[in-house]
Amino acid sequence: MRTLVNHLQILAVFTAFFWGCNADIAQHVEEKKHIDKDSKVVQEIAEKGCDPELTKEQFYNPLYYGASSCYLQTAEGEATVKNYTFKVSHKEADEKVCVDIIRSGRKIRSDCSDLMSQLAIITRPDPGTDINGDGIPEVIAYEYTDEWHCCSIYAIFSLGKKLKLIDVLYGDHSYIFFRDLDGDGKYEAIGLDWAFAYWSSSFTGSPAPQVILRWKNRKYRLAEDLMKKNPPVDKELYTMPSGFEKGQTYTVLSARMLDLIYTGNGNLALQYCDWFWQNLDYGMSKQKLLKEKKDFLAAFKKQLRKSHYWADLKKMNGW
Repeated sequence: MRTLVNHLQILAVFTAFFWGCNADIAQHVEEKKHIDKDSKVVQEIAEKGCDPELTKEQFYNPLYYGASSCYLQTAEGEATVKNYTFKVSHKEADEKVCVDIIRSGRKIRSDCSDLMSQLAIITRPDPGTDINGDGIPEVIAYEYTDEWHCCSIYAIFSLGKKLKLIDVLYGDHSYIFFRDLDGDGKYEAIGLDWAFAYWSSSFTGSPAPQVILRWKNRKYRLAEDLMKKNPPVDKELYTMPSGFEKGQTYTVLSARMLDLIYTGNGNLALQYCDWFWQNLDYGMSKQKLLKEKKDFLAAFKKQLRKSHYWADLKKMNGW
């Protein structure tokens, strides 16, 4: 059975989350309009005045940060665009929660998951926004499977003469946010890549580099120009992270390398890896350190190839 889309937990104190499909928290229409309007204003002020350097989620390595909490997200349990209605429904007898898609009064699709999952319709951008610039409105449905803080899935539907599921994005352990970052009228998708979740560390120590996706060739792909950064100068790059123990070597080194790879500096990441092992002082013989480095690189590359974005990462780094 197909699963779809959404868990919404609101970020920071700035935003609010409304489950329109839940009768227990139903509101009068006018009251709800007022709340929605106020929430939108608060979100705009929060994002405009947000300092990303102060609000980034920090991971173990002080050099590496996650996605900025400047981005905010809200959702609804129902949305109507033209002759389409997307509605979250709870089927208690079947122990399912579904997103039903209705066109001109007739249900044409229903995507369901178990009752532990949370489904919703993303409301920023507004349902019906043409997010990819093809002249056809889209609606983004969201599922959060509620399994050990994972996983979030975003299904993007095109509402033309025929309903089309045009892409599915995997936020995994975090959210994906849709914003027009370059002002071209099309929405980029901003999220994290969790390919290294639990790799040689607990979840809290797992590095998760930010990704920015752009609609290209009928799907969302890495936006190289928005992700690439100039390489750091040598005195900033070639420094040994402090305060880590031997058992944290893979976590600390992988975080630094991922930060370089996901900004288009992949070859520099490999150079840093060589430098790191040459300057590591664990009282090991040179031969032992070379073996440790070889084992690390083999495991690191194997894990990196599991990324949703591996093909685009290769292209971005010229591999």
